[in-house]
Amino acid sequence: MVFFGHLGPTTAVFKFYEKMNKRETIDYRFVLVGSILPDLIDKPIGAFLFRNTFHNSRIFGHTLLFSLILLLIGIHRIKINKGNRIFTLGISTSIHLMLDSMQLYKGILFWPFLGFKFPERPEGNWAEGTLQRLITDPSYYLTEIVGFIIIMYFFIKLIKNKRLNEFIRNGKL
Repeated sequence: MVFFGHLGPTTAVFKFYEKMNKRETIDYRFVLVGSILPDLIDKPIGAFLFRNTFHNSRIFGHTLLFSLILLLIGIHRIKINKGNRIFTLGISTSIHLMLDSMQLYKGILFWPFLGFKFPERPEGNWAEGTLQRLITDPSYYLTEIVGFIIIMYFFIKLIKNKRLNEFIRNGKL
């Protein structure tokens, strides 16, 4: 998955949870950032800046440790009445790991517990390979299309109900 394949499904999961648990308020700005945070961290580091060091564009942000740290900080902040935003970030990054099928890459998912060196994933040119998969692989382009439809649904709803400024100010969807 690339972009909308993370944004859309993660937003839908949180919206479903919010509908089921009416008293919970969710800042969807944190949902959106968290849903792509592992890629925001790892792609620049692993695919571009330190490509010859890591040979992998899924590194620190794609580990269970990263998500657990966010979740633990989030739980602590909830306990001291500082809100659930960091916890939301942690859940969103955890969903990202599931959508990326990180359970198939145990050396990355369980880093550093299975060793300090990240396994190499020779990907060639990451951007070119991703673009190629978006054009030819249904598991890529269908999830992106579905994710785009979900995001557009909520965006159009915000525009139609004149609530875009409210979303920008406080993350309410």
